[in-house]
Amino acid sequence: MWIFFRFISGIYLKNFFIIFLSLLGFYCGIDLLLNFNDLPDAANLSLLYVIFLAFSAVTYVLPVSLIFALVLSLVSMIRANEFVSLYALGLSKNLVIIFPFLWALFFCFVYVGLNFTPFAYANDYKRNIL
Repeated sequence: MWIFFRFISGIYLKNFFIIFLSLLGFYCGIDLLLNFNDLPDAANLSLLYVIFLAFSAVTYVLPVSLIFALVLSLVSMIRANEFVSLYALGLSKNLVIIFPFLWALFFCFVYVGLNFTPFAYANDYKRNIL
């Protein structure tokens, strides 16, 4: 059972981090292009703005990334005939889906835990820089 968890988790986590980081970069890039004239001239304030922007973007990007990573993982396993192989080895449909679900639940708990820290005020800090 442990080998199945590692295999499915590896596929899901790879897809999740690729999608999460690319959506985060896209969000930050678009926002920087929109607010380029309003940014301060100091390099440290610009860097702080980008960091706080990324922190505030996690709210929008994380749920979308979790869903897209699950869909992409299942589609890639179906295309490579790995999904059928897992069924042939005796895994049920629920057991194949539960491993990515556990990772998504873990990331949601981490996000909720981060909101108990100053991470929750990143949007206010970002607005103060502009």
